[in-house]
Amino acid sequence: MDIRKLRISEIYYILIALGYVSTLFIYGMRPGIFGAFLMVLVIAELAFSRRLKLGRADIIFAAYFAYQILSVIWLTLGGFPFSVFAEEFASSALPMVFYFAGKSAGSRRKIWYRNYIIAVLAIGIIGVIFYALAPQFYCDWAYRWSYISKADAATARVRMHSVVGSTCLSYLSVAGMLAGAFFLGEAERSGAKADHSGAKADRSGADTEGSEKGSSKRKNIIFSVSSMVLCFVFAVMANQRSGLVVAALVIIYVNYLLFFRLDLIPRKFFAYEVIAIAAVFAAICFARFGVILKFWWRIESLPTAISQRSEQWVAAVNNMYSSWIGNGLGANGHKAIGIEDAHVIADGGLVKLYCENGVIGFSMFVYLLVLAFGNAGRNIKDHFAEAGIMAAALLQSIGSNILAFQLCAPVFWFA
Repeated sequence: MDIRKLRISEIYYILIALGYVSTLFIYGMRPGIFGAFLMVLVIAELAFSRRLKLGRADIIFAAYFAYQILSVIWLTLGGFPFSVFAEEFASSALPMVFYFAGKSAGSRRKIWYRNYIIAVLAIGIIGVIFYALAPQFYCDWAYRWSYISKADAATARVRMHSVVGSTCLSYLSVAGMLAGAFFLGEAERSGAKADHSGAKADRSGADTEGSEKGSSKRKNIIFSVSSMVLCFVFAVMANQRSGLVVAALVIIYVNYLLFFRLDLIPRKFFAYEVIAIAAVFAAICFARFGVILKFWWRIESLPTAISQRSEQWVAAVNNMYSSWIGNGLGANGHKAIGIEDAHVIADGGLVKLYCENGVIGFSMFVYLLVLAFGNAGRNIKDHFAEAGIMAAALLQSIGSNILAFQLCAPVFWFA
């Protein structure tokens, strides 16, 4: 890999992961500002790119992005300060630039996904270390960043926060599982090329190219499986209810597609996988059955969590500035906490999106999703990972503000 040929958009997650890690040692480090700076660089990178060809979806996207900017007008008319808009714009609107990064990626999307997985694995491994050791300096740091309510080891071990918080870690890990699955598709394509090269080699007497492609297939499989397993472990340890459910759905989705719908992997390996999962589950039940119960009780409380938040959602919808144009970007998010008469939606990204965008903006967002999922459905073999990443974000956004997190939104918009 020639680092000189890497694009800022391709190493964004590695750089931002380093930014979050640095908060452990640099008191004044603000990863949100650092992330916004990196995205400005991505905009500059794309501005000088000749790879973009605009289509119908891009016009809708541009209109939707412009709508976010224009919403500052009715946001301030509704009594909110400009600072609410500015902070929310940096968190949820600026990451939309990765829509064009994904559009221009082409065959280089495997580089983007590989670097994304590397960043998530680094964040997750750091999280496991701090979860296990829970040093006091880390507990103090997590308390200062409001990740935990009490600066002690027991509280720090309720959920694994790593350096990004459990909510972000949960979605990043689930998306990491799907990014890992992308490389299983790459392995199949490498294998098909290897078979073709091998057939030619039999005729020509040279088998170097075929063996190299076969080696590439093995590397993709090892990288894919190991990253999916680790990301699943991280998602479980983050202990977010929506993340636990979506992680389980991702396993079902990926297995169904790869083994049964697309036939990318021989079905005998599905039996091996089931046996391995059953063996691991039985071992955990035998050694620490309480761990299984802990996560089961967490998942079981999911309906209660939705019913508890529904009153908050209804109040926010009933008090919109305008049902057509919405309240404006940031009016219903965490940035509006403390403002009088602000109906903040602490958990529920889709309702938040509707309240801030109204019927007009939300309809544009839904139309973009219809186009994206339609494109994925027509070419599911190549885009099953992207469809899964988008669906996972939307599912987790029912109870979490996934698309309002600057750290989570880029991978959604890239997909």
